[in-house]
Order: sequence, then structure tokens, then C-alpha cells
Amino acid sequence: MNTVKFKKLINEIRLEGSNVGHRFVLFIISGIAIILSLILLLLNIFGVLNIGNIQVMDMLETQLQTYSDNLEHDYNKIAAYAISYSKQLEDGIQDFLSENNLSFEDLENDNEAITDLQNKLYDTVYLNMQLAPSSGAFYILNTTVNSNLDTAFYNGIYLKYINLYSESTVNNEFSLYRGSFITGKNNDINFHSGWQNEMKTDFFEKCDSLFTSDTHYILSNAVEIPDTWERARYVYVPIYDYKKNIIGVCGFEVNDLYFQLAQKSNNDKLGPIICALLDEEQGIYSGQFNSNRYNSLNSASLNVIDKKSYTVFDFDSEKCVGKTKEVQLGNDTFSVALMLTEPQYQKFINKGKLTTAGIFLFVALFSFVCCLFMFRKYLSPILHKMEQMKSKEEQLKALELAKEAAEEEARRAKDAYEKALAKYSLTQSELIHITDEYKKEIIPEDYEHFVSNLDTLTPTEERIYQLYQEGKNQTEIAEIIGIKINTMKYHTKNIYSKLGISSRKQLLRFAALKQQQDKQGK
Repeated sequence: MNTVKFKKLINEIRLEGSNVGHRFVLFIISGIAIILSLILLLLNIFGVLNIGNIQVMDMLETQLQTYSDNLEHDYNKIAAYAISYSKQLEDGIQDFLSENNLSFEDLENDNEAITDLQNKLYDTVYLNMQLAPSSGAFYILNTTVNSNLDTAFYNGIYLKYINLYSESTVNNEFSLYRGSFITGKNNDINFHSGWQNEMKTDFFEKCDSLFTSDTHYILSNAVEIPDTWERARYVYVPIYDYKKNIIGVCGFEVNDLYFQLAQKSNNDKLGPIICALLDEEQGIYSGQFNSNRYNSLNSASLNVIDKKSYTVFDFDSEKCVGKTKEVQLGNDTFSVALMLTEPQYQKFINKGKLTTAGIFLFVALFSFVCCLFMFRKYLSPILHKMEQMKSKEEQLKALELAKEAAEEEARRAKDAYEKALAKYSLTQSELIHITDEYKKEIIPEDYEHFVSNLDTLTPTEERIYQLYQEGKNQTEIAEIIGIKINTMKYHTKNIYSKLGISSRKQLLRFAALKQQQDKQGK
């Protein structure tokens, strides 16, 4: 009987304590919620608490990291092509000099020899221009056909695409921007409207200081291309003679239009995002943008202003808001930027303010209603119940002892659980590490299939394959070997099928790699 009474008393205390505690806690929470909601509402109205700005900057920050990584990968890829291109030019120049019993110094003012050298190197320029993701390819040698001019000129070839419709340049026509007239005629190519025989450059005045032992390539600032309306960046790699002296420079051009086509960016929530690779010299900013509008603006008027959590890009005539991140390209540091137009940014911020204000206002009104209800119905009963519960302190002491025992048991169970969880986490980490190691193994089956099946080509198919390597297109090859274009397409389809490839660009890439390996005796 005493046990039954004791259990009844415990249940009564528990029920009363729960009701009193819950009512009091709800009353306090409601009052705190009202005050906090009103404070946050005022901060949001006056722009101190700008949740919309935080959301925008978080989205830009996430996308900026990905964009800067992709940009660094793209330019390192172009640089890798440029280094390979330089090695091919070095071999071609050395072969030409040996065949004609000449030294590099003998080329100066020898128009015939320099023209013959250009004709020999033209296919190398043409092939690498098609392989590399760029808008043009060039090489410049430290020699000239006329050293008596007041202005120093240097000889070489500079090919440019005439028009770009996408970042894939395989099927675009190209023109000779700099180079020998005879070279252009011999290869049946168009001449650029600003064509000249030779080039001006200050590269050879500072090449030794630019290319130190730890410099693999140089990425230039965005500069205007002489005699054109274009701007471009250049990836530079030196050309060495057999004594490791720099005798020239080669590389690729990335003009504004190519950058614009290759660096498109959009966000489902923010809309179109303006991407840029910026240069800075003595506080003056310029660069390339993925929007033709900003490539056309006066770069000298761009003012970059760093704020606490974002950056303002002031173009004088208009402003943009975004984020920047420094990236190392070549031996220089550039700024990668993502931005929104000011109207686009303000629209998103205002929308965020209205949404946030609505939420805070609703919470404040709801909390006020709850607080008023609690005050009228439960505040007085709470005080009365608190007086009643004082007389039951002795009974609660017994419950406290039981509670402490239960808590001790819970702590022991928690310790055992945490040890088991730590062991499980360690096992999971080891499994993840093993999985990552297996993911690193890659087998180049496509290239092996390509090389192993070259012997399966018929004589006609092998002839077509060789002409493709020389840079000829389908129409030219059909004319050379005297077949119809449909027959030519049939042979091309068989070649692709036998070699396991899907495009001319893939064929040229594999063929170039095989040529390089053959020269190295691999």
C-alpha cells in the first residue's frame, strides 16, 4: 500500500512539475523571441544584417573556387602544348641548319634561307595551332631579313583564326597575320588585313631574366594586338639552340573572343555571372571577361575596391559586385573574379531583405500572441504551483538520488558508445583511403588500340592518314589522290573504325604523340 502511494506521489509531482515548467519556459521563450525578432527586423531594414548578401557571396565563393581551378588547368594545358610545340620547332630548326650547313647567325639578312626555314616549319605551326585550345599560334626567331632598319624586326610565323563561333576551333578558317608572303602563297592561306612580313617585340631584350631555371612558361597581360581591333593574352615558351641559348620564342594566343566563348558561366539562382581574369600594374586593372560588353569597356577606367565581404568593380560608367581570388599562372600572379551587375545584385539583395523581414515579422507577431496567452492563463497558476511544490522538496530528494544513479549509468553507456563510434570511424577512414588509391589507376587503352591497329590500314587508307597528318582536310585529300568526296568520307569512316577514334582532332592528337615518341625512340 505504501509503495502504491509513493508511486502515485511521484507521478503527481512529475505531472505538476512538467506543467509548471513547460508553462514558464514557454512564457520566457515567447518573450525572448519577440525581442530578438524585433531587433533582427530592424537590423535587416537598415542593412546591418544582410542575409541576402551572405547568400550571394557564399554562392559566388563556391563557384569562384571551381572557376579558378578550371582556369589554372586550362592555361597549364596550353602551356604543356606550348612546351611540346617548342621542342618540335627546335628539332626542325636544327635539322634545317644541318641540312644546309648553316649556323643560326648565318640566317640574318638571308631572305632565301629564312623563307625556306619558314616553309619547313609551317606544318609544325599549323598542326599545333589545331591541337592547342587557343585562337592563334606563333613563333619568333632572333633574326631578320633586314637588320639595317631603324626599328628592330624579327622573323617568324603568326597564324590566327579568322572567325570563332565556339571554343572548338577545329573547323574554323585561319589567316597569316605575320610571316613570309611566299609561305602564305605556298600553303594557299588567306592574308590578315594587318599582315606584315616580320614582327616587333621586346622579348629578346629581357628573355634571360624572364626564363629562369624554375620558369616553365609566361602568361602575358591582356594587350592590344597591333593593326587589329582585338586584345589577347599570350603563352610564351623559349626556343633554344643546341647550346641552350635562347634563339626564339613560341606559344599561343588567347584573344578576348576565345576567352569569352570558353569561359561561359551561369547560376540557376543568380543568373548570368561575369567571369574575368584580371591584371594589375601599379593599381591599374585590366583583363579579359566572358562578356563582350565588358571586354569593350575602357580597361583603364576599371577601379577594384575591396570591401569587408565582397569586392566592387567600378567601370566608371557602371558597377559590378563580386569576389576575387589570386591564382599563379606561369611566374606571375593574376586575379580571378566573379561578379554580378549592380542592378542584378541589388535585385537579389532587396528580394532577400523582403523575405527575411517577412519571416522576422511573422515570428514576432506569433511570439507576441503566445506570450500574451501564456501571461493571462498560466502566469498566476505558475506562481501558485511553485508554492505548493516547496512542501514536496523531501520527496524530490529521493527522486534526485535515483536520477543521479540513472545519469551515472547513462554516462557509462555514453563512454562505451563513443569508444565504439571512434573505432567505427577509424575503420571507415581506412576503407575510404583504400578506395581512393584504386581510383588513381588509369589504363590508356584508346591510345594503345590506335597504335596497334595502324598496320591494319590499307595502302589507300594509310595514304589518307599521312595526308591528315600533314594538315590536309577531306576536300584537299580527295583532290590529291583523285577520288570523289563520298569515297573519301567512306575511307575516313573506315580509318576511324579501325583505329578506334571518333574525330579528326583525336586522330591528329594521337598521331602527334606517336611521332614524338618515335623521335625519342620509345
